[in-house]
Amino acid sequence: MAKILVADDITQNVKLLRVILTAFKYEVIEAYDGEEALNKARTENPDLILLDIMMPKITGYEVCKKLRADEATKNIPIIMITALHEMDDRIKGIEAGADDFISKPFNKTELLARVKSLLRPRTVAGREDESEVLNIILANIDEGVVVVNGQWEIKNINQTAQQLLQIPGTEQKDMLACLSQMELTTPVDTLANAQEKDTNFQISISKGQTPVKINARLIKIFDADKKLSTGVLIMKNP
Repeated sequence: MAKILVADDITQNVKLLRVILTAFKYEVIEAYDGEEALNKARTENPDLILLDIMMPKITGYEVCKKLRADEATKNIPIIMITALHEMDDRIKGIEAGADDFISKPFNKTELLARVKSLLRPRTVAGREDESEVLNIILANIDEGVVVVNGQWEIKNINQTAQQLLQIPGTEQKDMLACLSQMELTTPVDTLANAQEKDTNFQISISKGQTPVKINARLIKIFDADKKLSTGVLIMKNP
């Protein structure tokens, strides 16, 4: 019987997950804050962890990072529980070491499918490459998404973004250089230097003789020194 640690500070969510999982013969361990989740992960040695992001004492991100840094727990599969459509939560989760995500409210069929998938026999390495996990997520998103590192180098770009920006995935590696070739409602220098977490603007793309306006949102994730660590450009089809 597989053992699953469920960590969420909302009692109702934990009880709901317990009902779903025990009905399918999984053993469930409960934790109601980040410290308890971390301690039980180390003492109970679960086969999988369902980890809420926003918890008291230690956030789900920090719990995930600490588990990945510990030789005894680094290979435990972790599914992070996120709010629906919160792309920046998922990007942070990937950086912390999450294997997969499930959104609230829980879909029973989706939850069980993701749990079953991660409980399959795993390789010695233990976890899929983070970029591959991200590619799988981006492939199932309607919006165009580009992920860059702190030097604005494109690390991931989905097919929708390639089509909207009219660039193949391997042609342009510098997002600022790419955007500088387009007409923007916010200058490239402003986008690069702004300290705001979110910036909304428009990109004008020429298609034939008619320019098309694309609504865009740039999300920035800063490190402890307030330097850019990850940028996410999200674009919606006009």
